[in-house]
Amino acid sequence: MSWPATIFLGILIVNIFFGIIIIFREQKSAQATWAWLMVLFFVPVIGLIIYFVFGRELRNSSWNEDSLFKTNALLLHQREEIQEETLYRNSPSMDGLESLIYMHIHHSHAPLTYAQSVDLLTDGDQKFESLFNDIREATDYVHVQYFSINTDELGSAFVQLLTEKAKEGVQVMLLYDGLGSWKMSNRFLKDYLNAGGKSRVFFPPRSMFTYGSLNHRNHRKLAIIDGSVAYIGGFNIGDKYNTDDRGLGFWRDSHLRLTGSAVHHLHDQFISDWNKGQKEPAPEFANYEVPVSSSLKGGVPMQIVASGPGFETDQVKNGFIQMIQQAKRYIYIQTPYFIPDFGLLDNLRVAIMSGIDVRIMIPNKPDHPFIYWATYFYIGELLRLGATIYIYDKGFLHAKTMVVDDRISTLGTTNMDVRSVSLNFEVNTFMYDEEMAEKMRETFQNDLVDCHELTLEEYEQRSKWIRVKENIARLISPLL
Repeated sequence: MSWPATIFLGILIVNIFFGIIIIFREQKSAQATWAWLMVLFFVPVIGLIIYFVFGRELRNSSWNEDSLFKTNALLLHQREEIQEETLYRNSPSMDGLESLIYMHIHHSHAPLTYAQSVDLLTDGDQKFESLFNDIREATDYVHVQYFSINTDELGSAFVQLLTEKAKEGVQVMLLYDGLGSWKMSNRFLKDYLNAGGKSRVFFPPRSMFTYGSLNHRNHRKLAIIDGSVAYIGGFNIGDKYNTDDRGLGFWRDSHLRLTGSAVHHLHDQFISDWNKGQKEPAPEFANYEVPVSSSLKGGVPMQIVASGPGFETDQVKNGFIQMIQQAKRYIYIQTPYFIPDFGLLDNLRVAIMSGIDVRIMIPNKPDHPFIYWATYFYIGELLRLGATIYIYDKGFLHAKTMVVDDRISTLGTTNMDVRSVSLNFEVNTFMYDEEMAEKMRETFQNDLVDCHELTLEEYEQRSKWIRVKENIARLISPLL
């Protein structure tokens, strides 16, 4: 046998081997499995490299979510309350939502808790002014976690503020994603570290050679200050989030500022992420437990739900599906990317065909072209069934929200795409409060001033080249 034939046969055997791994060892969806098999089949050598960098499953128990949370005692107590039918007593806002709350308590490691106040922040100036002011007032600790921290003017001011608090003796801990914050370095953090601040990188790019892949990113954005104030939402740290970006324009996002008992549960999420991948828990949190008072009633009832490759199921996506199934009148969704799996897509189809008013708002300008064209394809499917689609024209819409029937709302870090619900580490609030849901609906309606409605006629008139791009993007959407 000639050398070229031998090499070709070797490549074929290796591809077959990795194909068997994908099918039998890794728990990928059928969509993702077929997509990766196509990659290995059509681009044998390059496909192997792409699979090694992006395709492998997370297989390290130290990254498991469940074992790191500090709410086991509270969860056990609330499960007993469910059996005794006392958990929802005197809580009319949760009537009819018992199945959603039950699912998150039993399968999402998310106890029912309450926020004394909830502020909805919808532009960067508003969010960063509030966050910086709260950090300045900190006396005990500042624990912050972001997917992306840029080393620009705002990012530098943010790190400088953390440095000042560390010099004051406040415990400051900074967690950031290794790829999303790839410009961060010990040199950039030198003054912060010298002042006593602590930092940790979540999944540095080199981790793909050991226990993960570049697809497993920590996309969460959290800040917890003195156990009394917490932030969660879509804003990262950088100039483009509070100024008009040259390419994308105005950055439209949504964030929450919470006070009250719910803060302890966001802190629990931060601690869980800080301890991930470590042999021993950080000494600062070795004896930490979420206080029983975190379930005290009063304020906005909610559950803090995490999802990611460390869980067996897609917890946030399951919450989305339950919300859709609960709808009787309307479903309003804002998302920068809309690439749903079969479960989400089918439930939205059924909702539309059942006469429910389904409205989805997406950005006009893409920051990821393939994802944008895949979004356009799936939006078209729902548009043909009768959904109302709005295109946000003012800039880039990055908000990740859904509100149903003025009863349930969710806001967090999770996009409605396969990557976000299955591969990334994400976290969302699920809120069971009419006033909060009405506020979310009004925000959606206020954004319509900066939108145009995508009609079916306009959609059907798109060019053949756009249709080709849509179909190519759809085929590789499980890999996006």
